[in-house]
Amino acid sequence: MKLFLSQICLILLTTIHAQETKVDVLLEKIQKSQTKKDKQTLMTQLKFELAKINKKARDESDAIIKAKKKLPSTFFNEKNMEK
Repeated sequence: MKLFLSQICLILLTTIHAQETKVDVLLEKIQKSQTKKDKQTLMTQLKFELAKINKKARDESDAIIKAKKKLPSTFFNEKNMEK
């Protein structure tokens, strides 16, 4: 189970890192743009990218929480089977 969770964390980190580069590029473009109209269009693109990242992270965290709820809260104990 720990291996499964570590793999999920690794996937999340690589996905978030790849998406952050899009955000970084958009931020650089916003800083370099000189017209107000260009800045506004880039800011709307940035909002959509951040919304995508947020939705994906929320969905993945919900899936992890649901999977964790399915795990038993106590360990197997042979003494309980003898009764």
